[in-house]
Amino acid sequence: MPTIGLDDVRDRLAGLSYPETDAVVAVERGGAAPGEIVAELLGVPLGRLRFQFRNDTHAIVVPRPRLIGEVDVPAGRRILVVDDVSVTGATLRAATDSLADREVTTVVLRGEADLVAYPELDACVRWPWSGDTDTP
Repeated sequence: MPTIGLDDVRDRLAGLSYPETDAVVAVERGGAAPGEIVAELLGVPLGRLRFQFRNDTHAIVVPRPRLIGEVDVPAGRRILVVDDVSVTGATLRAATDSLADREVTTVVLRGEADLVAYPELDACVRWPWSGDTDTP
């Protein structure tokens, strides 16, 4: 299983064409590192959303993602929601729904979203921050 290095992730995220953006919201846990990178690249504030959906072995534990903890979303109308992988799209839909009053663009490293850093990847990889695979 291939490992993708942090410099490669930064380069791929830097190469995407982002819309005008007021803030980035990272979907924790997998989207925390790429969200930080995108917020830094764009020079905008970073917020976080955390959902209960999968456990550490990537098994689904509730029927659909459920927002947990405090909603940490910076002010602004145009939001990028960043996650590492979108397999079913359920978490990104839940994040987008929780930001219904905003203009949301979704960003992932692998899978289905508005912007995808690695559209050619159709197999699991090891991300540099997780020490784990992105296998659902």
